[in-house]
Order: sequence, then structure tokens, then C-alpha cells
Amino acid sequence: MSLSLKLFLSTYTLVEFFLFSYFIWLIIESKQFKKIIAIVSLLFIIFICYYFFTTKWNAFDSVPVACESILIFTFSLYYLFEQINKPRVLFIYNTSMFWIILGFLVYLAGSFFIYTFADEIDRQDLDKFWFITFIFNAIKNIFFSIAFSRREAKDKSSSGLSSYDNFFKNPYNPL
Repeated sequence: MSLSLKLFLSTYTLVEFFLFSYFIWLIIESKQFKKIIAIVSLLFIIFICYYFFTTKWNAFDSVPVACESILIFTFSLYYLFEQINKPRVLFIYNTSMFWIILGFLVYLAGSFFIYTFADEIDRQDLDKFWFITFIFNAIKNIFFSIAFSRREAKDKSSSGLSSYDNFFKNPYNPL
């Protein structure tokens, strides 16, 4: 595998991890868990660098993607746990955040095993199953679209759910 492709895949994994984890960091209330996300993110950077320089890949960075999936899955489940314990709204599915987190969970859970074993199986077998990742990516995008459309519907009415659901109005002003 060429060095440029290896660098691209590592960078993509790192950027995806930071976008997903930063989004979750913004919507989590617990200051302790926010610290955990920051520490885990730093450790993930170290891990990606170590893996990049010390491991020979065949075709895909399976181990970092598997670690990323497990971490984002854990962060997402913590968000849902937090919403169960301290609900801000009557029905969580009425919030944009729920649909985005659901998109993360479906995408990562659905493509986890394909990404995990992508470097271990031969190319013909991988090509037979790779379309599954496209399906879960499309489902994730549908959930994201639902989240954005829910936000648009909220802007048209004068009654919003809470400041919690106003993330899309001003994402630089965390809740």
C-alpha cells in the first residue's frame, strides 16, 4: 500500500472520529464525561500515529476504524443514557440530536464487522460485501436529513422544544 493512501486513510479516520466525537461532546451535559472524551481523543491520536508508523496494512486501516467505531458507539450510548436519566423533552425522537446520534449508531454498528475484517480477507470477498457499508452510510444520511428537516420545521413555528434543540441555529455557541 502506498504511503499517500495510508496517510489518507489514517487522516480520514482521525477526522471522522473528531467530527463525531466533537459533536457528541457539544451535546453531552456531564463535565466528567466531556473530560473523558477529551482524554480518549488524545489517546486515539497517539494510537493512530503509532499504528500508522508501526503496522503493515494490506488494504484498509481496520484496527483504527474498529477502535473509532467502538469509541463513538460508546459516546453515543452515553448520550442516550444521559437523556433517559435527565430527559429534556417528553419524546426524545422530537429532537434533531436524537436522529443524528441514531445515524451514528446505525452506521457504525452496520459497518463495524466489514470495516474490522476488511484488512484480513481477500479483495474478491471484500467486494461482495462492501455494498453493505454504502447501505448503512445511506441510512445514516437519511437520519441526518431527518434531523435537519426537523430543525427546519421548528424554525417555522414559534414554539421550540428547548435551547438544546437550537444547536443548528448557532453551533459555535454550545448549549
